[in-house]
Amino acid sequence: MINKYMRRIKFLLIKLLRIKENAHNVSIGFTMGFLIHFIPSFGMGPILSTVSAKVFKGNAMAGFISGVALIWLFPFLFYLNVVVGETVIPGGNFHSPVGMTLHGMEAGMHLGAVFFIGMIINILLFGLIVYYVVYTIMRKYRLNFLNIVKKWDIKK
Repeated sequence: MINKYMRRIKFLLIKLLRIKENAHNVSIGFTMGFLIHFIPSFGMGPILSTVSAKVFKGNAMAGFISGVALIWLFPFLFYLNVVVGETVIPGGNFHSPVGMTLHGMEAGMHLGAVFFIGMIINILLFGLIVYYVVYTIMRKYRLNFLNIVKKWDIKK
């Protein structure tokens, strides 16, 4: 089972590293495909990854590859949105006017605000980091990484 996924990852990496476009466009496409996973997309992630890569003038294939290859990250990134948002807007600071703690609709509104703020911060921060890493790899080390990935021996 794991070998099946490893073969898919190897295939997607080879496909990504062989894209014949400049490093900037590939990096934009890959980054946009990755950033879609911070947003609840209800199964539309790979499609939104491709479309967002095209909208931001990146490579659509790189967006699709990152959208498909990194779809398993969504639950972790969702949780990260809540954690980052909770550090920015702690729940203990929000009380109702009567002095009671959050409950019911107020708690839901707080959780929504926490998630949204965390999502915006994570998209900005991880967008810059992922773009820089992918740009550096595609610009300087593309052939080295391609040779390493080709040499991976994955058993059937």
